Amino acid sequence: MSSAPVHASRRRCPPLLLAATVLLAAVAGAHLGCRPEAEPAPRRIFLITVDTLRADHTSLHGYARKTTPRIDALAPSGVLFTDAVAQWPKTGASFASIFTGRYPQTTGMMQKAALRIPATYLTLPEMLHAAGYRTGAVVSNAVLGARLGWDSGFDEYLQTWGQGDFPEDAQAFRDLVHAPQVNRLALPLLDRHAKDDKLFVWIHYTDPHAPYALPEGAPNPFVDDARYTGEEQVPRHVARVYRLGDRRERRFYVAQYDANVLLADRYIGELLDHARRLGLLDDALVIFTADHGESLGEHGSWFEHGPLPYNTTARVPLLVIGKGVPAGRRVEQPVELVDLYPTLRELAAPRADKRGLEGHSLVPWLHGGEPHAARGEGEIRYAYSEAGERPHYFRSVQDGAWKLVQGFGRRGGRLGVPGGWELYDLAADPGETRNLATARIAELRRLRAALLRWGRTGAERRSGEVGGADADAEKALKALGYAN
Repeated sequence: MSSAPVHASRRRCPPLLLAATVLLAAVAGAHLGCRPEAEPAPRRIFLITVDTLRADHTSLHGYARKTTPRIDALAPSGVLFTDAVAQWPKTGASFASIFTGRYPQTTGMMQKAALRIPATYLTLPEMLHAAGYRTGAVVSNAVLGARLGWDSGFDEYLQTWGQGDFPEDAQAFRDLVHAPQVNRLALPLLDRHAKDDKLFVWIHYTDPHAPYALPEGAPNPFVDDARYTGEEQVPRHVARVYRLGDRRERRFYVAQYDANVLLADRYIGELLDHARRLGLLDDALVIFTADHGESLGEHGSWFEHGPLPYNTTARVPLLVIGKGVPAGRRVEQPVELVDLYPTLRELAAPRADKRGLEGHSLVPWLHGGEPHAARGEGEIRYAYSEAGERPHYFRSVQDGAWKLVQGFGRRGGRLGVPGGWELYDLAADPGETRNLATARIAELRRLRAALLRWGRTGAERRSGEVGGADADAEKALKALGYAN
């Protein structure tokens, strides 16, 4: 193995001593100076992702139900990004941004759930593999299947559904992808690679995805709790699709969603306990996040993600822990999932080509500093995302306080706002229900300028190269209740 690469380092040499060192070196020809303090790359990197996990339904982000107790226990030892934004609320498009460090408008990988990353991009696992990491993955969503090329750069790529056909029965299908099945493959994977000097592991759980059926016999601790209230009914056509028996109460569906979040959290805890026993968390970096959130009836969108631009589906949890990461830090500024690629490039593969990357490294926050360059104007940091299906789609920008949505096509003007603009005060109206586009003109203009500038950067559209869902993906999409 080659020696571990280092990321951009911090100097701790006093200015006067540094000046004297330079002078002595020039006179004596000897290098007597203070060297930058080099911090080695993490020997192990764990990327743990949960499909369809909205931030505001995790107790990590203050949700009243204790849905993520194992992850909550980790937060005091790391950095919690409280306003992380997915670039497109569909699995394939979101992971395409994570794996390429580029926006959907640039790659053309958008709108569909099952996508193939063009070979023109050096993906995140390919980059880490080239930097000397052994690479392994366990995935539980067929739109991330090897037949679509998502295994590129991995030494081992395990799929919970194996090579068999997908059952049409919803419960039988869910049993193929639930967290116990993920860990059945993931724990032995860790055993096999416990002695590897450098290791990158990606584990993807799918439990919160609709339909929200739990494993056979698993209890739901949230039914009849203090939040189990309300008489709102799920529309009949929705209940027929998502098949939770004959139940139509929204409160039941939400409780089932939350119980699936808790299930994933339990098995993530088991995974990390196993990694700790193997010594794999020594000198490791652990990243916990989600590809997108979920609509649970808000904005008339039932148990889906992708069509609408709101933070129910765009905002996700993001927690980073590991050696050298400051404990108990909360970052309130918006960040993006597209930032993960440049972050890991800087930490683990600083010699990798960074041309074309559109995300911004989070390393300064992970090492106790502040970001070296803010995006946008002055100190404002913007986060961008897209959603929808052409010709009815949306682009949005948010800065933590305000969010602006631009709508295109017939759905763009659905709130009666000329030009399809929607502006929300996120502090006063986190549910994005009161459009202030005609009342707060200064904020509208500022955010519109940022959004329009960003919209002009998508010069590499490759929509003709990214289709091609395979048979497994199409069957899985049908079992999950929607078409690609």
